[in-house]
Amino acid sequence: MAENIIKINVGGLAFETKTSTLARYPDTLLGRLSQKSKFYDNKRKCYFFDRNPNIFVSILDLYRTGSLHFPSYLCGTIIQDELEFWEISPGLLGECCFEQYLKSEGDMNSTRTLRETFEHYGLDYTDEECRTSKRKRILRKIWLLLEEPSSSKLAKGFNFFFLTVVVISMVTFVLGSHPSFREKKLTHSYLLFIISYSNIRFFDELNLQNPKEVMLGTSLPNQAIRDCEIFTSVFFTIELMLHFISCPRKTRFFTYPLNVIDLLLVIAMWVTYALEQDLTLLVTTYELVQFYLVMKSLFVLRLFRVFRLMKLYSGLRIMIMSIRASLKDLLLLSLSFLLASLFFASFIYYAEFYVTDTFPDIFIGIWWSVVTMTTVGYGDMFPKSTFGYFVGGVCAFSGMLILAMPVAILATNFNDLYQKNKLREMKHKLLQTKSKREETLHIHVATVSPIETQGKRPATIKCNW
Repeated sequence: MAENIIKINVGGLAFETKTSTLARYPDTLLGRLSQKSKFYDNKRKCYFFDRNPNIFVSILDLYRTGSLHFPSYLCGTIIQDELEFWEISPGLLGECCFEQYLKSEGDMNSTRTLRETFEHYGLDYTDEECRTSKRKRILRKIWLLLEEPSSSKLAKGFNFFFLTVVVISMVTFVLGSHPSFREKKLTHSYLLFIISYSNIRFFDELNLQNPKEVMLGTSLPNQAIRDCEIFTSVFFTIELMLHFISCPRKTRFFTYPLNVIDLLLVIAMWVTYALEQDLTLLVTTYELVQFYLVMKSLFVLRLFRVFRLMKLYSGLRIMIMSIRASLKDLLLLSLSFLLASLFFASFIYYAEFYVTDTFPDIFIGIWWSVVTMTTVGYGDMFPKSTFGYFVGGVCAFSGMLILAMPVAILATNFNDLYQKNKLREMKHKLLQTKSKREETLHIHVATVSPIETQGKRPATIKCNW
């Protein structure tokens, strides 16, 4: 008995194959074909699929040969769409094509992530809210001004001003720690007098051999730095308040780490400012001094405000995205680095066991191995025996190899995301240019009346360029 022949029409091109051939993969679309299928054409007595016939050749070869291969010129996305339509598992792809398929899927995920990061606002008001409420429209303008630099030229200008204030804040923070920019409030002799004849705990515990403690206890930043700090404090306070008031979803506002840091900084700045207004109360209450120092140490967090400008500079945001993409690899390499540190610390401890003045314990060996593998080499601890020199050389060489790997991974991910973002920006600019060109070249030619209209309506010519 002759075996049944199935006729399949794909995009106007006819194919014929045996029923047993398609039955090799019964879980696929072709493997389940029957005359009750929606693809069956009763008039032509065949199955019709409006797909690319050139690609279908590769699909049909899977049933004939048991191996699925696609031409190298095909885009990975097309391969993915075809596999989904024909309900074929990607696991049936040949090894040579499977790599292309995975690369395409990774590229699409990266492109989708970049588009969501740069072209979609994380928090925003809905169209319905803006349409029904004038207040919401105003709040949205304020929110985009503060949150999205790409939303308008005014927003970009504000973010540049914000960057300037952040730089001023960081500069005043650094200058305030230098003696040249501080005003002396107590002389050294008067400080000795207070220490000798008063029972103030702050001065009693002051270490006169530590110039940093003496500077903190006897001086304040000069007036210009204090004025700059007040200005930056007022600016950041107003900015945070407007940021919170205009936020579309206030319950999610403090789920962002940078907003939490801003709140801590504003609180720390005003608390320290208030404490500095009454120095007598401050120095006579030791617990208040400790609290003041804790608040003052939070000023270091102001450096994180630079990351608020990630939305203004795409390169900075891509760098953060590259670190996130490489996080698993970096954690694995960090674990390898830690194990190598313990390994060389143990070796150097026993290599220098009979040397009396080096490596008293393995903890010091860990410090030495970290410094050596990172090629810092402080020189505070070093081997002195022949075997110790050998361990030190191997430790330094291993450190270079271990540290080279994360650099390569980060560089690869950064370059990949950077190139894709460049293509995205070029496409965005091209679409904008095309849109502007269509607006400027949209010519409406005036009504043209022929010399002899013969009572007919004048012709109107409209050209769209």
